[in-house]
Amino acid sequence: MTSVQNNDQRLLDRILEDQHRKLAPDKSRDDFFTFFAADKALQDWDLDNDEIMDGIVDGAHDCGIDGIWTFVDERYVTADAHQFLPSRASKIELVILQAKTSTGYQETVVEKLHFHLPTLLDMSRDEDDLVAHTNAKLLDRTRRFLHILEELASSFPQVRIKVIYANKAAETPHPNVKAKGDRLRRELAKITSDTKADLEYLNAADLRERTARGAKAVAQLVFTETPMSTSLGEGYVCLARLDEYYRFITSDNEALRLELFESNVRDYAGSTAVNNAIGETLKSGTGEDFWWFNNGVTVVADAAQIAGKRIVVKEPQIVNGLQTSHEIYSYFQNGGQHRDRSLLVKIVVAPESGTARDRIIRATNSQTQLPAGALRATEAIQKDIEESLGHAGGYYYERRASYYRNLGFPLDRVISMTRLAREFTAFVQREPHTALRHSDALLLDDQHYAQIFSPATTWTSTASASTSTPVCGPSSLSTPKTARCSERPWRTGSTLWQPCPPTP
Repeated sequence: MTSVQNNDQRLLDRILEDQHRKLAPDKSRDDFFTFFAADKALQDWDLDNDEIMDGIVDGAHDCGIDGIWTFVDERYVTADAHQFLPSRASKIELVILQAKTSTGYQETVVEKLHFHLPTLLDMSRDEDDLVAHTNAKLLDRTRRFLHILEELASSFPQVRIKVIYANKAAETPHPNVKAKGDRLRRELAKITSDTKADLEYLNAADLRERTARGAKAVAQLVFTETPMSTSLGEGYVCLARLDEYYRFITSDNEALRLELFESNVRDYAGSTAVNNAIGETLKSGTGEDFWWFNNGVTVVADAAQIAGKRIVVKEPQIVNGLQTSHEIYSYFQNGGQHRDRSLLVKIVVAPESGTARDRIIRATNSQTQLPAGALRATEAIQKDIEESLGHAGGYYYERRASYYRNLGFPLDRVISMTRLAREFTAFVQREPHTALRHSDALLLDDQHYAQIFSPATTWTSTASASTSTPVCGPSSLSTPKTARCSERPWRTGSTLWQPCPPTP
């Protein structure tokens, strides 16, 4: 048993080393572990990088608290989100994190939380007294929770407080630590008459398991022409050259990725008349394209993103086209050539809730309408910004929370929609007070959103902040041109940005 636990620690250290190097090499090991632990602790809420960092309060006078986040009905609340809170809410959650790189649980950590939390979460607290020994960010985040608690009191929401103590321990906490944790839990349950409090311990094995749980199978498909997308939901239709599709369905050692076909209702049927016909079409030496004679394949995925000439697909499942896929695989295994021929590929991102995904899988040969309800992330301008950033400067615009982080891209190269809106407001519109006080409103309020993400304002970036001439152009990000713009440049990290005036 001990050997397995020690192995968990060694494996976690390797995971931390790899992710630290890929995601945030400039952060200290302790700071990165805090971010890593927060990411795993908040996994069920699927926060983006900025939202995770927004809640991290680690530093001088942190009262033993490394992170604190407030959720209303599963949604993270930022500084100004109270403007958009519903008049009624069923649940308010407060998540508090303590992350230590130590290999054991300490009683003093729990004691410190027990001493400070009841005071910080008291509505009658003395702010002037707290300022002397509490950092400003922690004061603000706890104040945010108390304001929400007061504003939504009339709807009598359930209040849940979860304290998470994460470290690299091989074993569970000692009974003495658990006893003090129970006392802390009972104290926090007194915050309101309807408060339930929990204390969760995450050790090396738990953090490893959550890392594995968050890992998604990812595949990339190179397309020949710009895919068509639907306005009814997330999905793409494209042509992929036969050899690129072969790479999509095979591993590095050119073995067929059978996991891609787990949701298919049928296995490979072998030498049937239909499959033989597919094979003959592949072998045909005529100048006719393959997709003229084949219905193509349907891929259901958790997410799909266009990056340059590729579609990056998370958790792909080929639910229609297994026979075609096997025949293409066999064709190239036997020395076949693509000869510039293509396959029709449909990629459908079904909603996580509802039965659309199951219905698509069951009806593998039918045309299933994609669900309605487009979000900001699916708007054309958001996709254009993402593609533009990918082309210029090696930055990645994360219009979907956690997408690029899960793919292992460096944190300082990933720019969230919220961050772009906030920095545009602060530096371009010269309204830093609005950016700080109303960060959430920049995306939620239609008026703010339209001012920032307007087709009249085009965004691109250069690879280095030292570049004297920014890249900019008219209202199409796909056709930028080099020009000097009249507005003062601004920066995101090491990237020089500049808004371009609309084309006359």
